[in-house]
This record gives sequence, C-alpha cells and structure tokens, in this order.
Amino acid sequence: MESIREICSFSHDGIDHMWYPFSAELDPNNSIISAESYYEIGELLGLLKWMFATNNHHPELVDRENLSNSRRFLVGRTPRRTEFSVTFRTEKSEYRLRRCFVGQYSMEARLQKIGTSITYHGQNVIQVLSKFHKPFIVGDRPNDNSSIFKPVDNYCRSAMIALANNWARMIGYQDSRIGLDYTGRWSTPDEFDSLSSRRRSVRASMSPLRILTNLAQAVMRKRTYGACVPVFCSFNVESLSEFEAIAMLDLVKNVCIEEGLQFIVGINSKPQISSMIDVIETPKLSIYEAD
Repeated sequence: MESIREICSFSHDGIDHMWYPFSAELDPNNSIISAESYYEIGELLGLLKWMFATNNHHPELVDRENLSNSRRFLVGRTPRRTEFSVTFRTEKSEYRLRRCFVGQYSMEARLQKIGTSITYHGQNVIQVLSKFHKPFIVGDRPNDNSSIFKPVDNYCRSAMIALANNWARMIGYQDSRIGLDYTGRWSTPDEFDSLSSRRRSVRASMSPLRILTNLAQAVMRKRTYGACVPVFCSFNVESLSEFEAIAMLDLVKNVCIEEGLQFIVGINSKPQISSMIDVIETPKLSIYEAD
C-alpha cells in the first residue's frame, strides 16, 4: 500500500459555518490555519475526513426521482453542495483528488495522477483510495485514545509520556502530569498551573495539552515505523494567553521540522497570535457585511 506523505494544498467552495470559498497551500512540515470561529475549524476537519473516506460515496442518492427519500439519509434540511479538491503526494506519485458532496455524502469523485494521463472516476476513485494509508484527522471530541499511535510496548509508552511532559515543561507548564496507560488512553490533569500561575479547570476533551499528546504519537510513530502520514488536528486557544498559545505553536513547528513530520493545526483566531506567527488565515467575515 502507498502512504500519503504530504498534503500539498486544498480548496473548497463553502461548507456551512465556513460558507465562503477557501484555499490553502501547506508547508511540508507545519501549517497553522486560523479561522474566526472554532466551529469553522471543526467543519474543515470533518470535510477533510470525508474527503479521504471510502464508505461515503453514494451518487445514487441524487439520481432518484424522489429526492425527499434521499434526504432522509442526509439528515434534516436540504444540505448544500460542496466541491472539495486536495493535492497530495505519496512515495511514488502526486495526485489531485476532487469530490463533490451533498451533506457528508460524495456524489462525484475524480482522482488525477499528476504528470500522467491517468484519471480515475466514481467508484474507481474509492477503490484506489482504499489502497492508501490516509492522513490522521484528529478533532476535538472527548476521545483520549491514541488514534495516531498506540504504544506497542512499555518503552514506547514511557517515551511518549516523557516527550509530552518535557514539552509541556519547556513551554511553562510547571506541574505537567500527562499520563498514558497500556491501552493507549491519555490523561491530563484536571487543573494545572499556567505560566501566570492561574488555576484553570480543564476537561480532557478541551485541554490545550492534547496537542502535545497528538504530537508525541506522531513522533513515536515516525521513530518506530520510519514514517508517519500527515496529521490534522484542532487546537482551541481560547483558554490560553497569547504568549502561551504562541509558545505551544512554536514548539510544535520546531518539533515537526526536526522530526520530519507534516502536522497541520487548526486554531480559532486571535489577532495577537496571527500577527506574531505565520498562519494561514480565513477571510474576515466582516468584508462580506453590507455597509
């Protein structure tokens, strides 16, 4: 099986909260995508997951004469039509994947092998995608399991714990107690001391430290198997100061360069953060407001 090694770029013509056209050229190691609303980041990650899915291609839903029947499968109101394009590289080739969605269901699919005359359509695209090791899309749901890399032995488990806690201490979390059990379940402290010595209540699903547990998994996967597919993850910076968020994102970037990973992070926008680090910003919604 081929593995996807790099996501080069993507574009779409609008989703729901992210209803405007958007495109991005991605760095081989680390890219930060900033949106005004955290809901937009969640939608983008969801669309990326659907893009590489192989169980959601159902063109027959819109071919039926009675569309009201098909809408039962598309959940509630009539969903909008969204076109999405992704360019990616494997060990052997570069591809451009285009899919058209109604809701979460793919109605059209086209896969072009760039630099050749080879193009796949429809179900043939799904068959080719099923032969790829695909990117890890990690959202912000309450899930503490190791979706990127589960410890294969005690050495891997201990190494990932050490990585995550050392990184946390490097950026100022003085009492970091990130844990990982033998089943691959992570734990973060309910409360922790931040750089400013404030105490915050942190639920596992919302902990800023989760980005470090994802990064530790990607690093250990690369060290164990010699490669890791690209990782997309969300990072809610709402509870962090600008200094804390920038320190975290800067650490992620440096680790990705050192380890040779592609790690794409989606954050909710803060003007102070965007002005101090290199981010790919979505359009400001204010430009669409009527005078």
